Amino acid sequence: MDATRHKESIADTFDRAAAVFDRSPVDFFTPLGERLVARAELRPGDRILDIGCGRGSCLFPAREAVGPDGSVTGIDIAPAMVRHTEAEALAQGWSNVTVRHMDAEMPDFSPESFDAVLGGFSVMHLPGAPATLGAYLRLLAPGGRLVYSDLVDEDGLPPFVPPDAFAVLAPHFPPGPDPRERGRAPWSESAASITAALTRLGFEEVTVAEETHEMAVASGADWITWSMSTGLRAAWDELGRAEATAAREAIGAIFEGLRGPDGRIVLPVPVRFVHARRPLVSGDSADGATEGR
Repeated sequence: MDATRHKESIADTFDRAAAVFDRSPVDFFTPLGERLVARAELRPGDRILDIGCGRGSCLFPAREAVGPDGSVTGIDIAPAMVRHTEAEALAQGWSNVTVRHMDAEMPDFSPESFDAVLGGFSVMHLPGAPATLGAYLRLLAPGGRLVYSDLVDEDGLPPFVPPDAFAVLAPHFPPGPDPRERGRAPWSESAASITAALTRLGFEEVTVAEETHEMAVASGADWITWSMSTGLRAAWDELGRAEATAAREAIGAIFEGLRGPDGRIVLPVPVRFVHARRPLVSGDSADGATEGR
């Protein structure tokens, strides 16, 4: 699938997921968005850009961190995400929050517009990465930071999806992006490969840290509700009523089998946090816009 169709498919999936995105009994995007913001070490007055802002899991904690003298701008490729997030910011009276519909691979901002660029589980959806991250180097002020999160996996299967549960849904994904939600991108497979790719683009002080988030799930039904916020929705939306009922029952049984002696269901989700900096003295890579995978 070419990059244009890939992004159209992603936009469509998350457009349909927007109303329920991060609004389920399972805590995932919000606590990890807060964790990313904490790692970014934002300062009062900073100007922040959040790429793939979704429903604000990074955007809103960033607003709190930069205070009334700072500003936060979120962009998302899914129009419904933008509408919901913008409406929430307006309802809260947050005048320093801006949300725009935009392709993250074609950011339309002036050079040196931001002190930090954040990306909560969004860089992995950019088919042109890492090359397109070179655009964000130029949008950062000297010394500005790029900070994003990613999933750590061995085979492209998101770690929040038990393999048996994925097997239930796998036959129902429509033609489109890899149904495992992220392909195997060689540049992002390890700390060393990420560091090398970002350094070639002109970033410095690249650090990669991994943490394990314990994703607590009360039941298979709660996980299914949460999964409608992810790329797994593409499969759920293809299921007929009888097929969906059977899938729900099968996945419910799978999750009951994961319940521990203490009665809890906990999925360990390894998360990678990447932190890179634009040099204080301009030395940006001349070929940053064309650096390949």
